[in-house]
Amino acid sequence: MEIMEEIEEPTLVQTLRAHRTEVTCADAMGALLVTGSGDRSLRLWRWAAGAGWDEAARAENAHRYGVTAARWAASGALLASGGVDGAARVWAARTLAPRRLLAAPGAAAVRALCWAARARLLSGHDDGVLCVWHVPRAQLLARLHAHEGALHAVAAPARGAMLLTACTHGVLKVFDLAEVCRSGITGAATPPALAWVDNVHDLGALCAAVTEDGALCATGGQDALVCLWHSRAEDGWPRGLLAGGVRARGHAAAVTALRWAGWGARALLASASLDRTARLWLPAGAELRCVRVVHAHSRYLTCVVLAHDMRYLLTGSNDRTLRMWSLGSLTLDDQLDTPCEALAHFGLGDLKGIGPVDDEVVEQPGDDTETAPDGDEEEATSMRRLWAGAVHAGTINYIATHGDLVATASSDGVARVFRWAAAARELQPLHALAAHHYPVMACDFAAAGSVLLTAGLDGRACVWDVESGVQLRSLSVPACAGAEGEAGGGGMRAARAAPRRPALLLLATDDGLAPLWSLDDDDPKPLHVFMDHSAAVTCCAWSCDARLAATGSAAGELCLHAPPPSARLLHHDPHAHDLEGVQSCDFAPSPSALALPENTYLLATAGADSLIKMWSIHYDEELASATVRAVQTLELHGGGATSLRWGGALLAAAGADRVLRVWRVAARGAAARLLAVLAGDGGALAVALLADRAGPLLLCGSLGGELAAWRVPAELRDDEDDEDGTPPCYWQREGVRRWLRECITHVPGSELQPDEETFLIQRAEEANMTGSKLLSVSMNTLLEHFGYAAVDSDAGADSEAAEDARPARMRDELAWLRAPPPSYDQERAAPHALLCPLSHRVMHEPVFAADGYTYERANILDWFLAADGAVSPVSGRRLLSACLQLNYGVRAQLRDYLSS
Repeated sequence: MEIMEEIEEPTLVQTLRAHRTEVTCADAMGALLVTGSGDRSLRLWRWAAGAGWDEAARAENAHRYGVTAARWAASGALLASGGVDGAARVWAARTLAPRRLLAAPGAAAVRALCWAARARLLSGHDDGVLCVWHVPRAQLLARLHAHEGALHAVAAPARGAMLLTACTHGVLKVFDLAEVCRSGITGAATPPALAWVDNVHDLGALCAAVTEDGALCATGGQDALVCLWHSRAEDGWPRGLLAGGVRARGHAAAVTALRWAGWGARALLASASLDRTARLWLPAGAELRCVRVVHAHSRYLTCVVLAHDMRYLLTGSNDRTLRMWSLGSLTLDDQLDTPCEALAHFGLGDLKGIGPVDDEVVEQPGDDTETAPDGDEEEATSMRRLWAGAVHAGTINYIATHGDLVATASSDGVARVFRWAAAARELQPLHALAAHHYPVMACDFAAAGSVLLTAGLDGRACVWDVESGVQLRSLSVPACAGAEGEAGGGGMRAARAAPRRPALLLLATDDGLAPLWSLDDDDPKPLHVFMDHSAAVTCCAWSCDARLAATGSAAGELCLHAPPPSARLLHHDPHAHDLEGVQSCDFAPSPSALALPENTYLLATAGADSLIKMWSIHYDEELASATVRAVQTLELHGGGATSLRWGGALLAAAGADRVLRVWRVAARGAAARLLAVLAGDGGALAVALLADRAGPLLLCGSLGGELAAWRVPAELRDDEDDEDGTPPCYWQREGVRRWLRECITHVPGSELQPDEETFLIQRAEEANMTGSKLLSVSMNTLLEHFGYAAVDSDAGADSEAAEDARPARMRDELAWLRAPPPSYDQERAAPHALLCPLSHRVMHEPVFAADGYTYERANILDWFLAADGAVSPVSGRRLLSACLQLNYGVRAQLRDYLSS
């Protein structure tokens, strides 16, 4: 009831003509507002006193189809959007610069987005699938087929410890979110639902929202009802199953959107409906009571936003407008930003950990309107596009590299040769080789880059002198080239040259043949023809020492051959890939980079089944046998992976989903970590990796004939801690070890010896200690796990006091982990020094950055991702260190304030 004394009858403040079609989604954070639309665009608005919302940035082609969802991260540094194209994208919040592309294979349209803890994004899809993404790595952590109906309602109650999903069949489920994150993408370890409720909403659920403290959750559906759910707390940490489900009536049509503001006793819920109204609801015990009705638009409502401080309400509609409503005394002349003096956050507690900053100033967003790139200017996945050009009139089907040489094969019947000029950062054209009458499907360098081999659908392969561009030879498979009257002359799909002299030229044909020529032999007939496939041979590859040749077919077969003089089949797998077969294959070029044993090779294959497989091959030349086993399967390219190439320990692939991905492969191919994801806006089908002194280059060719070069940084986010900045419920062993070091053994004044720290970590390992156990197991049991037994009564008083100090420190830290969030009144009354300068919210884990300012750990990590590097949010200068150190002084002040 105290809230109602502050909230007056809503009055219209401003109307925005935001988009060409309906406003489908909106979200606000401080003085920033984002809107999305069916016109594929995202627009960023900045509040200016006296003028209201003014457009600050725009991404016209944020998604290939309509934008369906947009949500700010809690830090305010990142923004996520989802679209009908099935992808989620993450943007720098202040500029709409793209930062991550999150594209699952064959994903249906995104209908709901939800941030859960730091770095994790949940997306609900039309096919009932929930995807969990690790945003900094653009890595798909889990794919949960949660429902049969479309998944329009996703929320993370219990402070992100739980997952609530509800679908258009009216089914609501609750999961342990940490278990979902660990379940993986194969579905083999799908966690069971903790709760399952049918008929939550007649004709289906359409939306869900949860309060910041995770204690209250609401769902809305086609039945025009709003349901209220409660999360029960355990030891101060709300992890219990949801209870309640009280239905509130008021709307006359489907509820399309929900949004909470405040929490605890000061929680307020806003709803939007097809009945063209928005409503404000006040929890009263176990019920919801409608306290305000806003007749907002002339057509139905699609989205609603309720300001964190409850000063205003935003409604978006099918009438293409977004409207702002004051809930009190707010006018256009007021400020929405929190006044902040930068020095209030400098050197808090002590100056330990302050490091140097660079003289480079990174441009910060100003008040002028900016236009965000549409995805091909700089896809901010820690990669930089250095050069791009339209080099062909048709699709680029293949890219080959050798040293600084690059060759492309295109459907326009032309192969082109370029040289990479590192100083100018561009590809300089050398030759256009036009000897094929049909599409050129493949090319490869031979004889140390002095010769180029091309192959096309005209059934011919050509050998070219690279220096002069003169054709040296023309190769074709004559009729009856093989035994038993096998036909020849079919189109050629692939061509690879063995990396040795004399070079062996291996081709793949539509006739199911793989003919082999020697570059030093002028005989027009093949040296040998491999005839081990039952369908068209679609790809081929040589091992780094040319002792093995691999071929794949349209029937999904994978064959390994020994070249002449033995020229024999070593291995045949008829089901290496399903559907339309193997589309690309390549051997890892450097055994040393992957620590491969002697006589062991690593082969990667890509198929139309959306899988990329890595095969470990042990070759015994004396026995003329090969042992092949699959060591890893990557399921990441919807519609099929079309091209795959190695570059040292890096593996690049392009798919029919127009997405390019780069992995770093661990020793022996046992693990591959996704490092970068790029949007191939032109429908990229061909990739290659080019070695350069400044770092590897990723080359990609598009359906429209454009060739682009991207810089792959020497240091990608390979060593990022998955659990850094996340709530304790997500911690595994590494998170617990970090907590022990930072909060128990390395605190100022700690008298623990190094061997005692080792002992604590060892006890944590023996007990398989996780963050969930730190939250749920009783404190006395945890103290026993860590070796803090009862004090011996015969010991002296001084010894007893010393022994008591150590478990007391751990008991205090466990209590801090389990402490409830500050109340709404505590948040509003907190001293400014206890607020994070990024979000202006009370901190929980304050850390020093190298610029001397104190931030909430999760927020500054989000900022580094948004800024594409370690940049000071206050000064705009690049930091020489991205290391963060816990600010013990501010932590002590926080505890004193919250307990007072």
